[in-house]
Amino acid sequence: MLSKSRIFFYFNLTLIGLIFIVGFKSNSFSKQKLASDLLAYHGQKITFQGRVCEEAEVDYKTRRLIVCLPDKILITTNLYPQYNYGDVLEITGQLEAPPILENFDYQRYLGKSNIYSVMYYPKLKLIKKASINNWSQFLFFPLFKFKQKIKIIFERSLEEPEAGLAKAIFLGEKRQILAADQEAFARTGLSHLIAISGTHLVVLSALIVKLTLFFRFPRRLALLVNSIFLIIYPIFTGLSASAVRAGLMGLLVLLAFYEGRLITSIRAVVFSAALMLIFNPQLLRADLGFQLSYLAVLGIIYLYPLFSAIKKIYPKYLNGFLLTFFKNLTDVLSITLACQITTMPIMLINFKQVSLISPLANILVIWTFPFLFIALIAPLILISLIPGAIFPLLGPWLFAPAYFLLFYIFSLARYLAAFPWAVKIVEDFNWFEAFIYYLLLSLIIFLFQRKIKQGSQTKAPP
Repeated sequence: MLSKSRIFFYFNLTLIGLIFIVGFKSNSFSKQKLASDLLAYHGQKITFQGRVCEEAEVDYKTRRLIVCLPDKILITTNLYPQYNYGDVLEITGQLEAPPILENFDYQRYLGKSNIYSVMYYPKLKLIKKASINNWSQFLFFPLFKFKQKIKIIFERSLEEPEAGLAKAIFLGEKRQILAADQEAFARTGLSHLIAISGTHLVVLSALIVKLTLFFRFPRRLALLVNSIFLIIYPIFTGLSASAVRAGLMGLLVLLAFYEGRLITSIRAVVFSAALMLIFNPQLLRADLGFQLSYLAVLGIIYLYPLFSAIKKIYPKYLNGFLLTFFKNLTDVLSITLACQITTMPIMLINFKQVSLISPLANILVIWTFPFLFIALIAPLILISLIPGAIFPLLGPWLFAPAYFLLFYIFSLARYLAAFPWAVKIVEDFNWFEAFIYYLLLSLIIFLFQRKIKQGSQTKAPP
């Protein structure tokens, strides 16, 4: 008889399957909001008032605002004057449907966030500055204000493009990284570094654990601090699918640890995915970050253990530092390959290329992450303790270690991306081939797991 946990697991799995079938069989997810009242005004010049309901996205040239009526409208405007979360604006301009772009379904991309109308450079008038009127603004307004202060500190203390990379890694804002540099990160398989993912939350959560142990926090308080971080940080960085997934899975593991119960990784994955899809079913079809994030996690769960056999071939003379070094090296290589194998079909369908240099690039870069976060966080704490007048003088010196690490990451990505063989271009890869790929991969994993299980049973003592 199935246990309650297994019944719940299969229920979540079935829910994901139904969402998958419905989402790909029809356009209901991407078209469900087109009955909005705003649809009738597409192509017309209108005037209305609305509140900026999400954090503004800023790059070198433009500011992107999401205004709620409550229907959402994406507004592209100039950098100045600055309008931020919570501001009430009077907007006059032409309302349009999202444009159709070549090789990219922009309408579906915006549809996952329930955005079906856009405006380009309308006339804006500030009606009321942001104020705290409800619980959401009580949470988000101070958080985004604090985030803005951190951005200013990075911009004043670091040179470009290192300041932009710091904001991408720490704050989840990659729009200020130049397109050429984003391409370099893509060619080297390092794009996950500039998009908040499980890597970021694991490193930061580990640092929090170290701090709570250092200050001898009670067990319950330490778990509470880490849980609050896993909730706040995804919000702080823009609620990307990968960050929310990592936060949810982290919370599940912490809850299981607190309750004294073991929770398997796959159950945590399925439950977090089902929970996210209940709130937004469009993520499964329209959010590439959601797809890649969960496929990468599944790769780590099912393929990484199969690579553990590599560790058995270490020369016997390796010990101490060398043994630790080679173990860490193979761990990074195994995780990178596991993620790349499971995400490759989706990468080929969407980007027509796969990075061949990704394993090497990740080995050379991933070790910097713990040191980089320390080099970014420590100066932020110190700056908060010193007078503001001293900050402009000390800022560049305090962030000097972070600058060299960021410079190293940039330089390495650009250097490795320049190799002509860094990526493999595959033009004609389709969903049917992807299905066959995943079917064969599942079969291989099943056979290897069965063989490993049989081997362990054979070696077991009578």
